[in-house]
Amino acid sequence: MTLILCSDSVGTVFPHYSSSYMSLQASFRNLRGWLRNTQIAVLLSLVSTVVLYAEGAPQEWLPDVLDLPSDMEVLTDRAVGSTIRMFSFRTSRDPDELMKEWEEDLMEGGYIVRQIEVETVASIIEFSGSGILNAQIAVIPPTSDQDPSIFEFDATLK
Repeated sequence: MTLILCSDSVGTVFPHYSSSYMSLQASFRNLRGWLRNTQIAVLLSLVSTVVLYAEGAPQEWLPDVLDLPSDMEVLTDRAVGSTIRMFSFRTSRDPDELMKEWEEDLMEGGYIVRQIEVETVASIIEFSGSGILNAQIAVIPPTSDQDPSIFEFDATLK
């Protein structure tokens, strides 16, 4: 006849294995916590890398002739399908000066440019050329003297 002892705790049946088993069990618990913390750290690193990339390296589709302000803060950066692009940022640069500079740069770069004045925004530059079917740059003026201007780029790529 064979006698089999069953128990909830290893230490009850095999007292000399109890401390080793508990130590091993604690190590696995610590390992799970470490793996969880590592996964969270990797995820946060990827998110911050994407944010820094968006602020540091703007859209590839933007014409090379446009010099973007160094103090720009990216607000939106979207692609819809393979041809629609939207990009906006805020800056403390003077909007009229920047729009004039961009208009000249685009014309010198061989783009077809048309500037439009409307009441809801300070001005809009429409342009096309070199991989861009049509695009526009709109500036939304600040609501007060302390607020930065917001620039919006919308484009349909070829």
